[in-house]
Amino acid sequence: MNDPIILWLGGLGLGALMLASALHKLRDLRQFSGAVTGYNIVPAVLVPLAAPLLAMAELAAGLAALMVPFVASVGKTGMIASAAILMLYATVIAFNIARGNTAIDCGCFGFGARGPGLRRGMIVRNIAFAALALPAVVEAASREFVWLDAITLLGGLIVLGLVYAGGELSLALPTKETAA
Repeated sequence: MNDPIILWLGGLGLGALMLASALHKLRDLRQFSGAVTGYNIVPAVLVPLAAPLLAMAELAAGLAALMVPFVASVGKTGMIASAAILMLYATVIAFNIARGNTAIDCGCFGFGARGPGLRRGMIVRNIAFAALALPAVVEAASREFVWLDAITLLGGLIVLGLVYAGGELSLALPTKETAA
């Protein structure tokens, strides 16, 4: 059994991440299309279709994950879809790192702002955030919510935000290769 607050924390955390990411990409599809092109996986002719579809998939998954407190089945589906998208991105990043194609825009927040290019830490980050969907595959306990649950949920979301911000700051640090 899983505490429902853990499920809510995962759903709201993933939902907020995916929603913000999708809106960022939809706001500048031209830049996001450039990032998709840089990975050199999608044929160039399909990039104008693939980029908006990826952004819309993020938007749909994020909105669905945010539904976890209201319609648990929809929220769980959104959490699993969010995790699948994050794992897809981790795989594509790993593939490009393996073939030495690291000097590209990751397509994350801040197009063109990330100096060092692709990093292994991005793979770890995506896997860690995908793990937030694990409570979606475990049955949640049925219990009454109490006032302490609101504090736990708020505190947990703040911690997730701080972990994300700290991770992004560390990924922006220069590597040994760029410092030389």
